[in-house]
Amino acid sequence: MGIDDKINAAFEPVAAFIGGIILYQVPIGGVEAPLIVIILTLGGLFFTFYFGFPNIRNFGTAIQVVRGKYDKVEQKGAVETHPEETVFTVDGDIAKTIRDEHHHGEVSHFQALATAVSGTVGLGNIAGVTLAVSLGGPGATFWMIVSGLLGMTLKFVECTLGVHYRDINKQGVVFGGPMYYLSKGLKEKGYTGLGKFLAVVFAILGVGGSFGGGNAAQSNQAAEQLISLFGMTGGSSGFIIGIFIAVLVGITIIGGIKRIASVTEKLVPFMAIIYILSLIHI
Repeated sequence: MGIDDKINAAFEPVAAFIGGIILYQVPIGGVEAPLIVIILTLGGLFFTFYFGFPNIRNFGTAIQVVRGKYDKVEQKGAVETHPEETVFTVDGDIAKTIRDEHHHGEVSHFQALATAVSGTVGLGNIAGVTLAVSLGGPGATFWMIVSGLLGMTLKFVECTLGVHYRDINKQGVVFGGPMYYLSKGLKEKGYTGLGKFLAVVFAILGVGGSFGGGNAAQSNQAAEQLISLFGMTGGSSGFIIGIFIAVLVGITIIGGIKRIASVTEKLVPFMAIIYILSLIHI
């Protein structure tokens, strides 16, 4: 056995155990569905109706934010058009929440988007879509569209909570995420212990997820393509490619979120263009 096979043999029982928990099947009307899918679907439906379909109503606003339309507003602040009523407007629209907050946050809107996309588009939108269609047929495309729409609402809620409960230290470094809004948000509701417990659980599971979906799956896909492309037959080919990828990623992430964002804002558009051209070619 080469190094690649030894690593696979060592981690296969662990992956199977975790997969059995995450993908636990629940019988519904004679059909079994993974519990995680049911939870995410119900959550997406609840927030979609509760907030009045923000995934559709606010789609245009989201595009404008990514385009940078409101960057200058955040840098200079909104215009106070009615001082007696303290009404602030931007392009004629009331925007009470827009203030001089350009110093809050470490990256631009587009950099934040590119950073998020860089970690999900390959695994979910390319490999995941291919796997879903191959297993479920063309009909899986419809359900992926529905899931995507519900996922937009979940992401809207998640990001809103992340910004609302984030911390910014004296050096301007931003700290946030589910660990913060779980602990701080539930504390406001009187569930301090539960909030801390869920925050710790998420942090631990997040570390595990970063090894699996965040790193192993994507680097393995890259390694498989390189091995196939160059006809590499050694039993350690995947391991060597993985080390090389790890070094490149390490150089990037050690520089912090600003360096990560700087790299992804250049890499992600290039990646998207290649993907679209590949589809056209096919």
